[in-house]
Amino acid sequence: MSDIVFKSFDEVELSTLIYEIDTTRKKLRKRDYEVDLVKPTLFIVESPTKARQIARFFGKPSLKVLKDGEGVLIAYEVPTGDRILIVTASLGHVVDLITDREFYGVEVKNGTIRPIYGSIKKCKTCNHQFTDEVSRCPKCGETALDNSKTRIKLMRRLAKETGFVVIGTDPDAEGEKIAWDLANLLRGCGNVRRAEFHEVTKKAVIDALNNLREIDENLVKAQIVRRIEDRWIGFELSHKLWSYFHNKNLSAGRAQTPVLGWVVKRAEKSRKKRKVDYIRELDLYIDEIDKSDVEIEIELMESTVKNQPPLPPYTTDSMLRDANGILKMSTKDAMSLAQDLFESGLITYHRTDATTVSDLGLRIAKEYLGDDFEGRRWEKEGAHECIRPTRPLEKYDIQRLIEEEVIHVEGITWRHLALYDLIFRRFMAGQAKDYSITVKRYLIRIDGRTLEEERITDASGRGYELYRSVRVKKDLPEGKFKFKPKILKIPEEPLLTQSELISLMKERGIGRPSTYSTIVEKLFARKYVIERNGKMIPTDMGKKVFNYLVTNYGEFVSEERTRILQDKMDKIEKGQTDYLEALRELYQEIRSIP
Repeated sequence: MSDIVFKSFDEVELSTLIYEIDTTRKKLRKRDYEVDLVKPTLFIVESPTKARQIARFFGKPSLKVLKDGEGVLIAYEVPTGDRILIVTASLGHVVDLITDREFYGVEVKNGTIRPIYGSIKKCKTCNHQFTDEVSRCPKCGETALDNSKTRIKLMRRLAKETGFVVIGTDPDAEGEKIAWDLANLLRGCGNVRRAEFHEVTKKAVIDALNNLREIDENLVKAQIVRRIEDRWIGFELSHKLWSYFHNKNLSAGRAQTPVLGWVVKRAEKSRKKRKVDYIRELDLYIDEIDKSDVEIEIELMESTVKNQPPLPPYTTDSMLRDANGILKMSTKDAMSLAQDLFESGLITYHRTDATTVSDLGLRIAKEYLGDDFEGRRWEKEGAHECIRPTRPLEKYDIQRLIEEEVIHVEGITWRHLALYDLIFRRFMAGQAKDYSITVKRYLIRIDGRTLEEERITDASGRGYELYRSVRVKKDLPEGKFKFKPKILKIPEEPLLTQSELISLMKERGIGRPSTYSTIVEKLFARKYVIERNGKMIPTDMGKKVFNYLVTNYGEFVSEERTRILQDKMDKIEKGQTDYLEALRELYQEIRSIP
């Protein structure tokens, strides 16, 4: 229903509508128009889930199975009205930098920089991914490999049959690079265009097919620089670690190292303890009094009722923070679940730093909220929209419609629905009217000291009911009382949680929406950190690796250097910096590593 816009009769310009209908009818009557009416189009997306979902929008698709030796490509053929759409999946990247030639896969000669790419092979036994031209998996030795070269060959066959290719990979720099690679590899097989859509819905796909564009080479250049920089600094410093620690499971990275440093430094601070008194009856922490019983006098100074605006809709970092803090999900799990929700057409694209809400988003919110609808754009510069639901449906409605096979999606679990519910509530709260809060300010006299306590004691309204963005505490009693405080030893600064680590990355400009989860995941994968009771604790190896890198290569992995590089990538994306010059500077920097 979100694809349909209802208008009152007086909003419709009948003369314009009749003209559009007549014009379309005349075109359809012309034989030369009918010849071109149905165009065969190869539509390439990244995942099989997304391919199936898009094909289902237009009816029951027929299945095409293409084979080449042991390689297989699955495609779905369906008529859309003006096209015969053949939808297939690239399975993500099809090429990557090689590892066994030149300077970590990049040829640098006479000031010219040329990355060398190879097809991506994936071991069917251990899932190890590599680009080396070998017949066995370098990790486990098995010969059963999935080679993207076969997939490319079969896609070329389909491209030649249709003569027209549309690439609908994800709407970010990484997706643009995948599109660029595919366009190059399908060159000579027909016309290739780019489709950009931020949600997997029928309307969004049709709009994208009707507004095809060229590939944005500035985004591609930025992604090329980003990947080469990852390879150069990562391989160079990782080899230093391997040599020093005699352990090839270790790795280093420009963003990974300062983030590991935050965990290490916070752990050091957390070992320093301070004493506080906690009065349970009042839910009140105060500095240590060192008495078994205390007399407290409480006086209400002010009570105010205010309108409280809601929080904006989710961006990647805020979604990950809440998924970890509220749902107790790891950043890796949250991103995986969000990917499934996006590909299933239930939410908009989940890698974004924009809070902007589209016209369609406003219509969805208005349909759900009714009289409680306020309508906020939350505009923020950027190409993407916020993370939001694609329908005005709560999780229970989604679950019921999936069970009744009204909505056709695959593999949606209660964990998916829990994350969907969080996204739905945050978005709808952000579109509701301001809610009411009661703020009370108290004067507290205790053991010769005077302190003030301000707390929200009540909140009401649809925006608060949907997403409780403020903490409501109970009223303090007025008068004189005696309490027995509980003495607690707490860290001067607590250990970091995954959600707090994501907040720091966003705040300090380290990483991007597409890399927040990957950076945290690497810290766990390399056994640099462990998690206990939701807190991140550095391992002995994590501390040793960080101290070694900072001591010997600190200038290459500093926060400031990492932030400068990120700014440079942003300028390349906007066409403000030459990417080859940026690569030359990076090369000189990497070669200066002792």
